[in-house]
Amino acid sequence: MLRAAQMYYRLHLTQDQIGQRLGVSRFKIGRLLDRALRESAVRIEIVHPAARLVELEDALVERFGLRTALVVDVPTTLPGHDADLLARERVAGVAADLLASLRPGGTIGVSWGRTMLEVAAHLRPGWTEATEIVQLNGATSRSAHPTRAHEVAERFGLTTGASIRLMAAPAIVGTPELRVALEEDPSVGETLAAARAAPTAVFGLGVLAPDSVHIASGFLGEAELTALRRAGAVGDVLGRFLDQDGRIALAALDARTVGLPLAELARKQLAVAVAAGSGRGPIALAALRARCLNVIVTDEPTAEWVLAHG
Repeated sequence: MLRAAQMYYRLHLTQDQIGQRLGVSRFKIGRLLDRALRESAVRIEIVHPAARLVELEDALVERFGLRTALVVDVPTTLPGHDADLLARERVAGVAADLLASLRPGGTIGVSWGRTMLEVAAHLRPGWTEATEIVQLNGATSRSAHPTRAHEVAERFGLTTGASIRLMAAPAIVGTPELRVALEEDPSVGETLAAARAAPTAVFGLGVLAPDSVHIASGFLGEAELTALRRAGAVGDVLGRFLDQDGRIALAALDARTVGLPLAELARKQLAVAVAAGSGRGPIALAALRARCLNVIVTDEPTAEWVLAHG
């Protein structure tokens, strides 16, 4: 066994050549080489830096039962570059390439936010033959800071030739009764029905931080932020804030949130979550525990955090 292994791995002889030298068939040599690997007489090691990313991807898929995971290497020290911005750009580019390779058809639901805006910017014309792009959650801003949600849907639509259906409502409204009334109105209800029926959803994962788009857009005030922190919220998926276990952190706030419930994401054929930038580990893990995604595209630090804590 050892002699066959040395000839094969060190001298680079073929199995036929080894068989001739040792006086046995090449099939016997094949079995000896397999045995050498099983018994650790031979160890094969992939030393390319990208191998680490593949290991992380495989671990995420296996541990959380995902369809696909893509982990992106992002330099943490690049002079003159904002680390989070660089992470968003690189992860978004990989997410756009993944969507082009999967070519989802029919209706595609999309969320909004900085990461999704970056994904939309990386899409190339003809990446898929979708017929409709639908917004998954409300986004009309309540402050002077626009959400730019329409830009995400429009870019997805322009690169596919698909029609666009926006959700004409804020992400969070004042009362549960108002949310119900809005969702019963055709302008919102029809969009919500299309979002529910869409076989594909693409969405970002938000963190509970001062620069959160929900805070900047005026959807969350100090009282809501305090309540969310006390409830253990780590971030949001479609504006629905989760605790570390993947449960809705604050039911009262969730009852005022306009958009697709997370349980609907779990029913999608393709539910692609895109997470990039510092502090995304907790919300990525929460979303995985909530089982509202089956594909994740993220950066290496986020993947490592998830696997270390999940």
